[in-house]
Amino acid sequence: MNCDQEIRVARIITLWMASIVAVMGFVASDNPIFQFGPNENLLILNIAIDTPAKYAAIVTVCFVNSGIRTMNHNILQPWIINVIQDKTNPTHITYSQSYELSFVYTIYNWFDFFLYMNILLSQIDMLLVEVFADLIVTFFLTTDYVRSKPKQSYQLLD
Repeated sequence: MNCDQEIRVARIITLWMASIVAVMGFVASDNPIFQFGPNENLLILNIAIDTPAKYAAIVTVCFVNSGIRTMNHNILQPWIINVIQDKTNPTHITYSQSYELSFVYTIYNWFDFFLYMNILLSQIDMLLVEVFADLIVTFFLTTDYVRSKPKQSYQLLD
């Protein structure tokens, strides 16, 4: 299976993101959202994150929650789609199991959305923490998925 088109699209998306970051960095560099570290302008849920201890706590919460979000989207969501929602999949699952997984997935999405919006709209370093944590968890999940495939189904030719 060849993924040239997908790689091309991924690179176009990367260029688009880099362009937006460059423009925003140039246009809005004096905006308080582009500060780093604890300060009186960093408000999350209307709480000033103005001390190193508060900042460390919020960075830890962001990092852990971002990892949980990545697992929710990369493990639970595909499982729900491929096992519960795929009517042709013969996997046996009880109603209680399917409800538990579907409800946890849905409730977490709303919980995360609330946290995510409050955190991301606060300061650029919070976005960087989120992205870094997502990349770490995605790396490990992708490695696990690729390693669990039959050897003939992929090639590592980079």
